[in-house]
Formats: sequence, structure tokens, C-alpha cells
Amino acid sequence: MRKKIISIFVGFQSFENHYASNFFDIPEEFDMLVWHTVKSSALEKLPKSIQTKQLPDFDYKGKTDFLRYLKVKATLRYNDKIQAKKDHLLYRVAPGKSNFKKKLKFGLINFLSRFYASATGIQKLEDQFFQQTRNSSYYNECVAFLKAEKPDLVYCSHQVSSLSLAPVIAARDLGIPVVSFIHSWDNLPKGNKMLKADHYFVWSDYMQEEMQEYYPEEVKNDNITVTGTPQFTFYTKAEYLLPKELFYKAYKLPSDKKLLCFSGNFTSIGMDDPLYLKDLAESVHTHNQNNAEQYHVILRANPADYNPGFIPILAQYKDVITEIIPTWNTDEFQLPESYKVNSNLGVLYSTLYYSEAIFNIGSTMALDAILLGKLAFYCHYKQPNGHKDFDIHRLYQFVHFKTFDKHPKAVHVLRSKEDIKEMLHAFENLKLKNVDARQNWAKSVAAHPLEKVQQRMHSAFQKLLN
Repeated sequence: MRKKIISIFVGFQSFENHYASNFFDIPEEFDMLVWHTVKSSALEKLPKSIQTKQLPDFDYKGKTDFLRYLKVKATLRYNDKIQAKKDHLLYRVAPGKSNFKKKLKFGLINFLSRFYASATGIQKLEDQFFQQTRNSSYYNECVAFLKAEKPDLVYCSHQVSSLSLAPVIAARDLGIPVVSFIHSWDNLPKGNKMLKADHYFVWSDYMQEEMQEYYPEEVKNDNITVTGTPQFTFYTKAEYLLPKELFYKAYKLPSDKKLLCFSGNFTSIGMDDPLYLKDLAESVHTHNQNNAEQYHVILRANPADYNPGFIPILAQYKDVITEIIPTWNTDEFQLPESYKVNSNLGVLYSTLYYSEAIFNIGSTMALDAILLGKLAFYCHYKQPNGHKDFDIHRLYQFVHFKTFDKHPKAVHVLRSKEDIKEMLHAFENLKLKNVDARQNWAKSVAAHPLEKVQQRMHSAFQKLLN
């Protein structure tokens, strides 16, 4: 008898990553419906056997939002009490940019969270949070849809989004088993696992251990499958890589210089990113004047949160920096007719593939770089004229960086501007060092082979549905 799976997608990026991993090439014994809020041409490329349906209109009220943030803050406080690592409160819960009303709201959340920082207190908040969600018309419409469709399983691709919560609660209230994927490598320490599922797909053995550390009563070993993540599968697919000649021509890149990529972060934790980019540009400029080996910096700013501080740096150092716009300019430079996949993922893949190394301030892009056999550098020094609200040392105390405890040589750390200059001189030697350390760290964070994630997910579905 055929089994029916409803897959929930509330983010464009998550959907595209799953598509690139062949997630939608489902076994013959399954039917799948994609329940989504996605705007993507990939929807049109789904197999004809897969149905699609828009999620209902979202109507959560302010109290629900308040309870969500209060639960997260209380969870961080509780984790600092019970976990060996005591830096969970370093994760910001409040939005980076706040007016007076928001400051008052999050000040109250910070105060109240002290009284709920226990297993019992967190459970009370979760009960209230879930009940508020059940009071929404969004939830009621989800219940009606699930009753009509009668799926055997619901798969949720993103456990952090508010949009995922009501469909998951509705499914579990109806007795439909739910599988949730843990979306990112830093989600679990942040205390923002919003929903409860019957089963979880995780990136690695390391993340499986984290699940049991943070949710020992809720999640048992039998409720977890190590699948890896769809996030990196496209790096294994040649069809996503843009032809080198076209890529260089479109972005006006110098073919006689080695490329060094600076990857921008979210502005809330990348306030000083422009200053680190400036240090890299000045170091490259000086190096190129005195050495035969020539370098050129390419900037990939965060596509979802552009830092305007990059603009004057790009203008001042245009001789050594080129910005890579993440969205392909198909009007001026047409892609080959054979290029049928997502060009934005192609730009990312090509940016990293044609670069020699990646520089950033504590972002996941270090993992992307290493998966492609590139060097990764974290800038870890204070800027004399840096933003008053940014603390570089605080950033690297985030709990998810404990993945480096067993792999301290995976990413090179630059502790001064002088380190950048020395790195450029020693670059070729650095490429030959710590190769195993880099690969071992990458494998500890994301299960390998990367291209097998679809098979591992489908095998888990089959096991759960039999």
C-alpha cells in the first residue's frame, strides 16, 4: 500500500537545498505533497507526481510571539545551569535593531526568563505557547487540510520557523507522526527548537549527541537518524558550477591573480566586517606590490542582510576588491542553455570553487570552504575603531564553536592584521598543512558522503512507515 508524506517548506533556501539533494526523487511506494510558502522556479521542476499546496495565511498574535522569545531566553538560562559549557546566554534573543517599544518588550522578557529557567518553567511556557498557537485560525486551517489529505507522515524541513509550528502541532494532535530536520549546525545550543516532533533528522553523530544532551527527556536515541544535511549536496554536482570563463567575464575578475573570498555575515554579528575586509585589502595591496604571487579579493556579502559599510571600502580599494553579487545577472551575461539549475547556488559554488581561501568572522562559510578543499580563515582580533556594540571575543565564545575542541587546526585563526600579511607570504605552505584536520572537522559536523543525504532520508522514511 502506498504511503503519503506531506513535506513542509517555509524557506526558499531550505527548499532549494532539498531540491539540489534530489530529495524529491522519492521511492515509488511514496506519494508526496509539498506544503509551502516558497517562491521558486524549482516548484515548476518538481516531478509531476508531487503535488504542491500553499500553507494558510499566518495569523499568530503578539502574545504568541512574546511567549516564543520568553521560552528561548528561559531555555538559554536553564542550559547555562545544567550544561558543562556555560555561555548559552551569549546568543542574542532580541532583534539587533530595536526601537523603544522593542527594548521594553525584550527587557521584560529578559527579566521574566529568570523565573522560568527550569524544566518545569520551560514546560509551562511551552504549554501556553502551543495553546496560543491552537487558538489561531492558521492552526484550524492546518487541521482541516490534514484531515482531508490523511497523510501517513509529515516531514518538517525547518524546526525554527514560526510558520512550521501550527502545521506540526496540528499533525501531532491528529496522531500523524512528524519528522523534523534540524536546520543548522548552531540551532541546538541556541535553545530555539520551536516544535516537538516524533523523530528528528540531524547532520552528524555530534548533533545526535547534542540532541540527547539538550533534550534528554524528550528525545531518545531511537528517535534520531543521522542523515547529513542537504545544504551542501550541490557542491558535489558539476551542473551547478558556472563555466570559469563566463564567471570571470561576468564579474570582471582578473584571471592572472589568485582569488581570496571575504564572506560577510549578518550585520548583527558582522558590524565590523567592513574593517576586516579593509585589513585584507590593504594587506593584499601591499603584498602585490612586492611579490610575484598576486592576489585579488572578492567580497560575497550576506545576500539576506547587506552591510552598507562595505560600500566605501569597495570604492577605496577597487583595484584589489571585486564584489560578487549573489544573484546572476542574466540580462547582460546569458547562462548556457544547458544550465538548468538554480543560478544563485551556482554563483555561491563558483565563488568558492574559484577562490583559494575564505575569510570571515565566525560564519558557517568556513565549513563550505573546507568541503571544497579550500583554506578557511577566521579573523579574531579587536578593531581599534570597531563598533561599540560588537565584541569579537564574545563571538568566538558561542557554544557551537566547541565543535573545534577536537579539531583545533581545522580553521586558521588570524589574530592581527600582521597575521594576514604573514599568511599571504606563507599561503602555499599553509595549503599543505592540516589537510586531515580540516577534513576530519568537516566530517564531524556534516555526515559524509554529502551526496548520500537523500538516500539516508528516504531510507529513514521507509523504516518509519513500515
